Amino acid sequence: MASPASQLANAANAQLSTGPRTEAGKAQSAQNARKHGLTAADLLIPFEDREEFEALRSDYQTEIDPRGPLQKTLCNELVASAWNLLRIRRMETELCSSAKSYSELLDNAGIQTKLDRLARHQTRIERAFHRCLRELKALQTSDAIAPMLKDTLFLPRLARANEIARISKRTQPTSVLQSRFQPPAFAAAQSRAPSP
Repeated sequence: MASPASQLANAANAQLSTGPRTEAGKAQSAQNARKHGLTAADLLIPFEDREEFEALRSDYQTEIDPRGPLQKTLCNELVASAWNLLRIRRMETELCSSAKSYSELLDNAGIQTKLDRLARHQTRIERAFHRCLRELKALQTSDAIAPMLKDTLFLPRLARANEIARISKRTQPTSVLQSRFQPPAFAAAQSRAPSP
């Protein structure tokens, strides 16, 4: 345990070292721990091009045309993943541009460590991208086929993605799908109805 005199001296020194005071200094200090921005709280880090990001977001929203809060959330996740994948590609290019040859690149342990770390992030982000895309496609497929099958097929509003994907692929005859996804009361009524 520190002596009382040492504690007083530490308290006095702490008053002299209060960190940045200006807004610019605080903004700079907030970026001290940032290594690559792939896990940053904000998707866009300071030196990146906001116009390029907005163009990417606009392209995805135009292509996907999300309807409802769930689809909009999945669309935003897709945009975030796509942006981070572009960021990784830029970082890999920047890391590799310092080497004069492939053998020099492969012999540089520091660069290889950074590239390995980026590859792990890339794998994680690609999985998130494809998971969101699969879920979004399932929701949109459900919304698209629900009106057509309204009288013949029971579909819960938020059906599981694998069930919807199985329906949308149409790998089975419609009669098999009807028997699998109809509510029991509806199936029993259909079996008693006279056939035309």
